[in-house]
Amino acid sequence: MRKLLLATVILLLANGLKGQSLCHEITQNIRCSAGSDMAYPGSTQLQMTPPPEGWKPFYISHFGRHGSCFLDHAESYDIPYRILEAADSLGKLTSLGHDVLRRLDCIRHDVYDRWGELTELGAYQQQQIVRRMVNRFPKVFADGTTVDARSSTKLPCVLSMEHAMSQLVEIRPSVEINHNASKRDMSYLDLSDRQLSALQADTSMQAALTAFAQKCQHSKRLMDALFNDADYVRNHVDADKLYDGLFRVASNIQNTEMCKSLTLYDLFSDEEVCCSWKKENARTYCTYCTYSPHARTAVPLLRKMIAQADSYILQHKHGAHLRYGYEHVLLPLLFLLDIKGCGINVSDPDAIDKKGWADFKLCPMAANIQFVFYAPNLAPSQVQRFDDVLVKVLLNEIEVKLPLKTMLLPYYHWSDVRDYYLKKLDAYEE
Repeated sequence: MRKLLLATVILLLANGLKGQSLCHEITQNIRCSAGSDMAYPGSTQLQMTPPPEGWKPFYISHFGRHGSCFLDHAESYDIPYRILEAADSLGKLTSLGHDVLRRLDCIRHDVYDRWGELTELGAYQQQQIVRRMVNRFPKVFADGTTVDARSSTKLPCVLSMEHAMSQLVEIRPSVEINHNASKRDMSYLDLSDRQLSALQADTSMQAALTAFAQKCQHSKRLMDALFNDADYVRNHVDADKLYDGLFRVASNIQNTEMCKSLTLYDLFSDEEVCCSWKKENARTYCTYCTYSPHARTAVPLLRKMIAQADSYILQHKHGAHLRYGYEHVLLPLLFLLDIKGCGINVSDPDAIDKKGWADFKLCPMAANIQFVFYAPNLAPSQVQRFDDVLVKVLLNEIEVKLPLKTMLLPYYHWSDVRDYYLKKLDAYEE
């Protein structure tokens, strides 16, 4: 009994430390608080684990989120601006309130008519990801190789693909590139099912998430700093909407050129930043990474990736499939793959970050997953079986473990990987 109690205490302490370490990481690098709006940090693993002797890469299967973008809607910028503008017309703003209104005006002018578009940084991210991919796995992109690129028809994804392909042409002009953004591919690149979304909206998790969000709301201090009349705020200002709107704009600035000259992060204390992140982190997890109907949006994509890999192996082909879409497909894909703790099942929103689940580690802007396939130094006709092939997985260009056994970490036999996930997909669909 004492051993069980001690083990329970240790587990609780460990989970608590995970949550604290994430908040500490955010205070050390406030950009992390943007969660899935965080600008891609670039490659942090400089050295790849070499494959077993005699094994060479021949194929890459990739899915990537679009690069850094402006916020999707004009309202994201206009709502906080209009609230402060109305208060200013009545003389209800402090000097800080006036200054924030001025900063918001600058931001709105910079982003005008570019809502949801890829930024200059977003284009650069995609170019650099492809450049590193070629430098790390040059044999995959040898002369005469065919690269097949597909994108969601949404503009940020199309532009992400095009910037990546222009970089690929520049550094590997002899590679044949087929690229397209067609409605035909949307069934697996950007599956949208309104019925599934409607089913998800009525779960007990959503009620728990709403309660958790209210507990994490800390708008009073900032309202006192922005307005000089508490009665006006109480009667005429939606404080939570203003607070959340300012934080969302503050988080997104890092994706734009404005980050070189302007910030809104100075409006928030470390505790407020962490609470705002925890609230959005929980919402992201509950939406995309639980056993909810929404996770089905990645099922067609994973089946497609497995089928295309099988085809390349059986036909002894070299090359790559590069796919570009949104986070609402990438996160469910990570959940199905169950890598980096993405497949955890948590019913209490307050426990999500304590388990170490962090959106900024999994799905920042330009997040990507790469399956890299290796074959032994054999004649192509000798590679006939799936267990003749090894695969490793990179999440955001970092080698990761899969939830199955291997003696060659981070390499796995493709036969084991494909069987594991096909069985999981069959069970999930049932």
